Amino acid sequence: MAKKMRRVRTFARTATKSQEKKLIENSKKLRDNPFIILPECIDESCKKYFVKTRKRLEKISRFADDLDKLEKLSNKKGLEGAFAGTLSLALSEKAPYLGVLKFPTGDITYAQRGKAEKEKLIAVQHFDDPIWRLLGIKDLAFKKKLHVYSWDKGFVCTGLKANPPKEFVDFIINKLGFSHKNNVIFCKHINPEKARNQEFLNEYYLRINWKSTGKVIAICEDCTKSTKNTMFNISKYMLSPDLSYDFEIDVVAQVVKRADQKQDTKYLQDYLSGKLTDHEFIHKNIKKQEEMVKQSEEKILVLDGVSYGSNVKRFVDALKPNKYEKMALEFILEKIEEPLIVSEVSSNKILEMYWDQHAKEFINSIVDDKQMADSLFQLDDTPSNILTMVFEYRERQKILSKLPQYTSLPPLANFADTVARTYKTFGKKETLSEIKKKPDTPKGRSLAYAFLLVFRKGEDTKWQYSKQEIEYGEFLKEYAKNLLEAEPQKYSKALQDLLTASGSNEKIV
Repeated sequence: MAKKMRRVRTFARTATKSQEKKLIENSKKLRDNPFIILPECIDESCKKYFVKTRKRLEKISRFADDLDKLEKLSNKKGLEGAFAGTLSLALSEKAPYLGVLKFPTGDITYAQRGKAEKEKLIAVQHFDDPIWRLLGIKDLAFKKKLHVYSWDKGFVCTGLKANPPKEFVDFIINKLGFSHKNNVIFCKHINPEKARNQEFLNEYYLRINWKSTGKVIAICEDCTKSTKNTMFNISKYMLSPDLSYDFEIDVVAQVVKRADQKQDTKYLQDYLSGKLTDHEFIHKNIKKQEEMVKQSEEKILVLDGVSYGSNVKRFVDALKPNKYEKMALEFILEKIEEPLIVSEVSSNKILEMYWDQHAKEFINSIVDDKQMADSLFQLDDTPSNILTMVFEYRERQKILSKLPQYTSLPPLANFADTVARTYKTFGKKETLSEIKKKPDTPKGRSLAYAFLLVFRKGEDTKWQYSKQEIEYGEFLKEYAKNLLEAEPQKYSKALQDLLTASGSNEKIV
């Protein structure tokens, strides 16, 4: 496919002094050497294509000092018309108004003279620009299927064969701005040897095999976010009848790693025509692969472009879940058989996808109480929050199972025991609510105040208690603290000590 420069629109503006001076200087250089607007031909075989053009330019250059004749000749449509019109600038030394054409590569100004095509005028008047001078001969080059290379210090035609000069190749490598080693031009995230061999990497990447030069260009997906279209950045300095003959372009991306798998690169024509950037080209190819994988019935886990095959543990680890999410994800993902291909998702999002199908079974495997498991499953909350509650409930049940079980406790001991068990299973907030349910007796109120002192809430509620209850509560504080912190094997003794210190002679059974 021939790469053509697309014109957008044209308008006019008043020329600046520097613009006018530049155009006049270039016209005077053309008067001295009319052939600098043509490429240098490397051999006789390609020179023949420019013989007629050179003769026309030579004929017009004879009238370089005849303004009237040049103005007449500038009405020709081709390159010679643009050449004649530009030569007239050297005589008039005026270009007060300039036309402006907008191209994908940027705006370009030119002096409108005669009836020559605007692109031809631009090429002639900017013969020292490696991009714009190509416009002067592009129709001839495409018609004759010629290869032309243009860079800051050279302008060469290699005829029917793609044979870019070393200077041109070095110029392009410098423009791309990447590392260059052993004929591989690569970004910092690419292993050059593997890219040369077109091996799959952890990163998806754009690979351009520039066949006539033996060079390979490799740019990872992340770096292509800032490269626009690499083929356009190369091809804007050259004319070629079909870029696909000299450039083998691939998106090296394997959503599912199989030894016998060779992915075909899609959307190549859209990329070569400039409709897609490097990043869009890679992204669309990845999406195409993902669509094909999703149509299969095979279990495949892919996260952010990285395939983990059917390895649930590695996939889950890559999500970086918390400890509760990790257990649930590993349980649930072992159950599924279909492909799972996701990007930029949280652990909670994955859990949401399979919650209705598999979460109840997982919760039942954690919580022994089926009724409680059903209640937790039906909570109106995120899967991550529900899992936290599930595991907290299990931990509370473990704690309670280790504490002594009593058949009958005196009211004061029962209150202290309830407060202690609430603290060990639900924490401080729930315990403060439980303390409010204290027995309405002097001893019960003193004990409640003792617990409040442990939680440093005594001053906030001191006004609710009598002087005697406050003093007694301060005495009981250490006994209350010992009960709250008691290990299971020492729990009964701590409870008995608190009960005795409260003035009771009853025994715990």
